[in-house]
Amino acid sequence: MEDVQIKKLVQEIREEQQISPFFADETIEQYIKEAEYDINDHCGTKIDYEKDLKARSLLKNYVLYANHKKLAEFKELYGGEYAELQNEYYNKHTDVS
Repeated sequence: MEDVQIKKLVQEIREEQQISPFFADETIEQYIKEAEYDINDHCGTKIDYEKDLKARSLLKNYVLYANHKKLAEFKELYGGEYAELQNEYYNKHTDVS
């Protein structure tokens, strides 16, 4: 993800999750990068988070749980969404029609 997209996401996450302006952007940016890596790794492809709103929502929820140090809980609760994305991207890459 490009820096411009990350900055946009930081602002979006700040507003949606009502994160204090005193909380460092760099920390949120790191959570975004970790989420992007984790989701892309599970799906086996690079996802466009501007176009895929399901993946974008999952990424923002990852940040929320990471910020509260609850990633294990996140993985439990959102395992189904990971599986759906993985299936969707697997089918896109194997569809020969």
